[in-house]
Amino acid sequence: MASSDHYSQELSAQLGRAATRGMSHILINARELHSSLGDFPNANDRMVSCRLAMRTEMKAGDVLLVAEDNAAGMTVRYVLPRTDTNQNGRGVS
Repeated sequence: MASSDHYSQELSAQLGRAATRGMSHILINARELHSSLGDFPNANDRMVSCRLAMRTEMKAGDVLLVAEDNAAGMTVRYVLPRTDTNQNGRGVS
């Protein structure tokens, strides 16, 4: 089973690849991120670590498009390139 660190690393990699391609934003879905690490979600799997990693990565300008409790899976629109502020507008180190 993947940990929060694994999800954070994969999420960062996906964001980096999209930014390198010149994209202005990317949509990330929790179920797809979860599956990209080989952990295939089932009906009883709540993917808490995956959603936590996605929430933690959210910064000012990012938008939660599909709520965490939706059956389709949490989906976030991340703005690219990434900034150094969190979703509350505060700087992060």
